[in-house]
Amino acid sequence: MSFTGVENPWVILAALGAAVSFAFNQICARVGFRYTGTITALVVTIGTSSAVLFLTLGPSITWNDPPLGALGLFILAGMISPLATQLLLYVSIPKVGITRASPLRNTTPLFAGLVAVIFLGERWTLPLLFGTILIVVGATILGKRESKVPQAFDRRYLLLPLLAGFLGGFGVPLRKYAFSYVTSIPLAACTLAMGAILGLAGYLLVTGKYREVALTRFSVRWFGLAGILAGLAVIGNLSALKMGRVVIVAPLVATVPLFTIVLSAVFLRSLERVTWRIVLGAACICVGTVVLIVF
Repeated sequence: MSFTGVENPWVILAALGAAVSFAFNQICARVGFRYTGTITALVVTIGTSSAVLFLTLGPSITWNDPPLGALGLFILAGMISPLATQLLLYVSIPKVGITRASPLRNTTPLFAGLVAVIFLGERWTLPLLFGTILIVVGATILGKRESKVPQAFDRRYLLLPLLAGFLGGFGVPLRKYAFSYVTSIPLAACTLAMGAILGLAGYLLVTGKYREVALTRFSVRWFGLAGILAGLAVIGNLSALKMGRVVIVAPLVATVPLFTIVLSAVFLRSLERVTWRIVLGAACICVGTVVLIVF
């Protein structure tokens, strides 16, 4: 097996590791929403994930006089993702369910690949395009799965995770471009976290949503764990992105729904069941991932 699409196999492992962490993050969020609302969930998750990045990577920061503009790009990227994308995803989960929201959120590879090809000069070969489309199609099929407990929902809310995927599609190439000037992954990760914190603080103050923050034992437990997992996912994502190409990394990270389905079947049995759609969607994601790795 050759790894011609990426610089080395660690890119694949880092990207898939990020996908697994994001999947666990969404499972924790699904449980946590039984006990708290969106704003509290966002505050705890962003706060915890940022703390993870600062504590684990902060001491390892190497300062090579990067341009302030490059750091500004990472701050902007942090405001886009994880902040804006996570807000949209968290609002949509209680409205349409995780099995619909997660796949639509992971349409990011199509938007990220398009931006990378146009603005970063990356090349989208037919195998890469085919693998990316398979992953997105598989994610979409998974999003149509049924629940043991039927849930009526307003289809307009499906636009929220789709918008999150669209914004994420800009955030990934933006990070990749910023890595042209910033060589330190710890510095990039911490700057990204700072952008998320600044954006969250501004959002809470401008909208007055800070009044809705209500910390409880259960909200801190589940969304604190979700934040830890999100922090680990960011580290894996940035590591893969620094070493590999956007058109490879973004689709691999978008295999989140596949892991979400498996974890849901294990931990959320009262809400989830396996259907032919799940099998077909998972198969599309697996084949698409293999195509990306091999070609």
